[in-house]
Amino acid sequence: MAGLNKHYRAFISYSHQDKVWGKRIHTWLETYRVPVGTMVDFLPRRLGRFFRDDEEMAAAADIAGIVSRAIDDADNLIVICSPRSAQSKWVNAEVQHFRRTGRSRKVFAVIVDGFPNSGHPETECFPPALRAAGDPDHPDALPIEPLGLDVRLDGHEKACARLAAGLLGVDFDDLWQRDRRRAERRQHLIIAGLAGVSLVFAALAATAGWFGVQAERNAVQARHNAAEAEVNARETEAARQQLQREYLGMLGETAISEAMAKTNIPGEIITMDPAWISLMSHDDQEFAVARSYKAGRVLAVAHDGVLNGLKSERSQGFLRRSVQWLTGPGGEHTILIARSHCEWLPTRAPDWTLPSRLSKWGYVVNEISGPIDQPALAGAGVLIVGNAWGDLSDAEIDAVERFVAAGGGLLVAGLGWSWQQDSKGQGLDCTGKAQSQAVDDMATYPMNRLVKPYRMRWTEATIAK
Repeated sequence: MAGLNKHYRAFISYSHQDKVWGKRIHTWLETYRVPVGTMVDFLPRRLGRFFRDDEEMAAAADIAGIVSRAIDDADNLIVICSPRSAQSKWVNAEVQHFRRTGRSRKVFAVIVDGFPNSGHPETECFPPALRAAGDPDHPDALPIEPLGLDVRLDGHEKACARLAAGLLGVDFDDLWQRDRRRAERRQHLIIAGLAGVSLVFAALAATAGWFGVQAERNAVQARHNAAEAEVNARETEAARQQLQREYLGMLGETAISEAMAKTNIPGEIITMDPAWISLMSHDDQEFAVARSYKAGRVLAVAHDGVLNGLKSERSQGFLRRSVQWLTGPGGEHTILIARSHCEWLPTRAPDWTLPSRLSKWGYVVNEISGPIDQPALAGAGVLIVGNAWGDLSDAEIDAVERFVAAGGGLLVAGLGWSWQQDSKGQGLDCTGKAQSQAVDDMATYPMNRLVKPYRMRWTEATIAK
């Protein structure tokens, strides 16, 4: 709920060069839930609506008028501060307009780049209107001392809690401690549930093993009915695969909070086949899934951090079990990493730790520096494609599908919203290798073309905590 007679809890002001941050912080705030037991229990659990021009402003000739009315109809002003916003005439005008309404004490500065009051245009992050002085006898004419949040230091969760406390007018320490206790309770419930389900899994695995032994005995005793024994063996293997995927899902649940920590923003995966099992999800949006495909296996994630940035034993356990499952029973222990299609991993992440971890776990790790074809894939157990932004040919996609169908494992990482927003940006574009792509058409995203045979896709949506 916004303030009295105000339609918006806050107006979000930012330079359009910081558009990604504008969308990110907007999502954080509109999905934030006030913890139960705070001094604001009489308020709804949600903070309310926030005005951001991309979301709220319809096409109109009178853009300035729409912005002015939105500022007047907002209880607070949130300024996303960076050297770009400090030099933006629009951002400065929005701050000035808000100050004239007599609400200078309801301005919140969220620093994403640069430094406040540095005095240098290349590093100064506060617009002039945040630093302007006036009549010392008039409190609202003094330089504003806004609540300065630095997301680089605070991270996603703490920055969001600081903003929520300021917007609601409550004590930050009280709100933050209740947030932490809520997160700890959720983690304890997940771990307790995992322990209980692990016992069930053990019993089911034992049962599946017993059925496997019985199937083998029946095959020896009834050689004349080889076809029936083969069916039983396939069903037993399918049950084992199903149990393994469900166990991966349980492990994945314990690593969700790490994947979504700080400024990590996973993307969304949509599956179109019931064979897929969700390994990581939040509010019914999936960002890690797995399935069997013919004789092989596929595991897809929608955030690079799932493969690289997770540090706890639980998260590394999830990754290690995932690779073991992809390798399959008796599979080859050679893992290939594609790197000739502007893959974000490894070519743009020199600190990528997954290859060294795989080597420690007993795998032989090699790279495919040219086209992905049958000779390049020969003898491999798992292929990793880490968020390719360069075009993949139809022949390469077909070679990968045949590799999986024959028993190989495919580990793919993608991030649809990042490709759509950043792949054409200066210094990020895949020069000379992305002619067949159009960022307004997610079907042309190279990773979506690669996984089309397995009936899934990455979307342009983000998943925020």
